[in-house]
Amino acid sequence: MKPRLGALLWLGMVTAVFADDDKLSEVLARLRQSGQASFQYRETRQLELASSPWQAQGVMLTDAAGTLVKLQLQPSRVIMAISGDSLYYWDAAQNQRHSMPISYADDAAAQILIFRSILQGRTQELQAGYDLAADIQDRHWSLHMQPKSDQAGENAPSIDISGDADPDKRQILIRQADGETTEYRIEKAAEQQAAAYTIPQLLQEAGGE
Repeated sequence: MKPRLGALLWLGMVTAVFADDDKLSEVLARLRQSGQASFQYRETRQLELASSPWQAQGVMLTDAAGTLVKLQLQPSRVIMAISGDSLYYWDAAQNQRHSMPISYADDAAAQILIFRSILQGRTQELQAGYDLAADIQDRHWSLHMQPKSDQAGENAPSIDISGDADPDKRQILIRQADGETTEYRIEKAAEQQAAAYTIPQLLQEAGGE
């Protein structure tokens, strides 16, 4: 009986692994975004030294070339962008403008790199730095991203992405190593809102052209 029991246990483990792989494949397929897309977002940060959450809202635009532009509209206008091998930052209220190679990105700037991987479903980039675990329950799905100790820096955040049957909406929760969190509620922008901004226009603004 013991050999048969061992075989059954082994078979159960293998079945569970394949089931987990199927869930991960399905969730990653839901994240995949090819071509041009526009999203509106609401951002809420829980900061360690702040008495109340910091909130912002704006739009994010992506294209097939891998460009991502995050345009914060409230509480002030700020542009962060990835285009080619460069990162751009423009804060109109503070009159601060920066550009740098992606390889020079610090922990704060690296967040937009993670967003590009998430919004465009760049599976290889996600799996390079994170261990991924997916779950699907009825109409709801989730993806937990835990930074790999041998790949990510000591300040790398853990990330939870979730959604439901609506393919145009998702929620992203970023937990920093120090306990601070940032939550994004993202959905596809309405046609009129999407038409109000273009990637070339915003890249020109961010670059000071």
